[in-house]
Amino acid sequence: MRLAGSHPQGDPKTAPRVAVVGGGLAGLAAAVATVDGGAQVTLYERGPRLGGATWSFQRNGRWFDNGQHVFMRCCTEYRAFLDRLDVADQVTEQSRMSVAVMRPGRRPARIFRTGAPVPLHLARSLLGYNPLSVADRLRAIRTALALRRLDPDDPATDEVSFGEWLRARGESDRAIAGMWDLICLPTVNLRANDASLSLAVKVFRTGLLDKADAGDLGWTRVPLGVLHGDAAARVITAQGGDVQMQAHVEAVGDGPSLMVDGKRVETDAVIVAVPHDAVDGLLPPGTVPGQSELADLGISPIVNVHFVFDHPIMGVPFTAALDSPVQFVFDRTDAANWTEAGSAESDRGEQVVAVSQSAAFDEIGSRPAELIERYRSALEDLFPLAAGANVIDAVVTREHRATFAGRPGTQRLRPGPATAVDGLFLAGAWTDTGWPATMEGAIRSGNLAARLALNHCRDMAVSVPDPSSDGFPKPRVRSEPSTTEQERMSA
Repeated sequence: MRLAGSHPQGDPKTAPRVAVVGGGLAGLAAAVATVDGGAQVTLYERGPRLGGATWSFQRNGRWFDNGQHVFMRCCTEYRAFLDRLDVADQVTEQSRMSVAVMRPGRRPARIFRTGAPVPLHLARSLLGYNPLSVADRLRAIRTALALRRLDPDDPATDEVSFGEWLRARGESDRAIAGMWDLICLPTVNLRANDASLSLAVKVFRTGLLDKADAGDLGWTRVPLGVLHGDAAARVITAQGGDVQMQAHVEAVGDGPSLMVDGKRVETDAVIVAVPHDAVDGLLPPGTVPGQSELADLGISPIVNVHFVFDHPIMGVPFTAALDSPVQFVFDRTDAANWTEAGSAESDRGEQVVAVSQSAAFDEIGSRPAELIERYRSALEDLFPLAAGANVIDAVVTREHRATFAGRPGTQRLRPGPATAVDGLFLAGAWTDTGWPATMEGAIRSGNLAARLALNHCRDMAVSVPDPSSDGFPKPRVRSEPSTTEQERMSA
């Protein structure tokens, strides 16, 4: 399937040609940025949907997202991406960060910020956080202050786990499970015991400790596929770009060039935005520093169990859970009932909720019926109204390879955007963005790769063509990024 634009920004005979391989968030960001930069862009997506891990599907007249995603106010490039797609009005953002924490048979707790300056904005929340003992609460404040002093870019912080560092500071198992994991799990997609301290420092400093409002949360009111994939495709094609679905890119090589469904495609720049474990099979050996070790980044899965209840069971848009098999629960009723005319509240009195499980190594192989029964029972323990509700529908979604596994030692495995092939660049949340595998990291990587690709095309436009190359400048192959690209990358 092909979605071709009809209104190019510039003359297609002179506009640089940029190919983007992969239609996840990183690829979408790269394609939008390059088409905005005046390039003639073709986006190749192997699957039937755009959006990568943020895709949606319909079942029995309702929309379901493959996974649940929230963002923070500190996710500046993701929020700018929504603005560019003209869909910022389709998300909700908190005026002040507040997260309900449910426990079976107990009153809800809450993690929140006040209007006080950093670091006092969290003091009231931590002091009153009753899932922890008073001693654990006071220790958590000291630990948070210590986190502010750590540098996430220091290679030493990537050599130990977050859990190891927390225990060295005297944090108890209850404190780690009851507070630190609530933030580490959904952002790093690993528990503190397994997560790199470097990535945890990035999350806590950027999201909670450097600016008072950085952790204010946002989420979509429409299906994620509508928010990202559909909106990005409109922007790309409206400016003359070409979106090719179910296109099999078999190889990317010198030139740069691509083999797409058995045909060679010449282009001026290529941005490869595919998962890390697909790179080695797509590129020539030695194209990416440490290419043979990319598989060592590992994978961490995510499982979601979606329920349609015949009446509401929860009164908050989302909640974390403790002392329960459940990690997070989201109310997705509005998104489930979305129509092309806009979001619509259900007129059937039902509520659609999604249980989201990060680092779901134990759950990923379970049968759907087992997961549905397990989490139906857990929801009844958390929400008394669920016990009297009927389940109209239930479905399980899985992302076996949702993210790379941000364990200690992975920082050195994450390559930058430049490669050994001139005009070939990388994008993806797994690249060296400084962020965990989040939507913000994916967008940042796509934007950076786009800037480098556009700069490359401008440089090539003043190059003298080699007469033997049919008008194409002769490709330059190098083992390290050029000084110019290193400067651009650092900028």
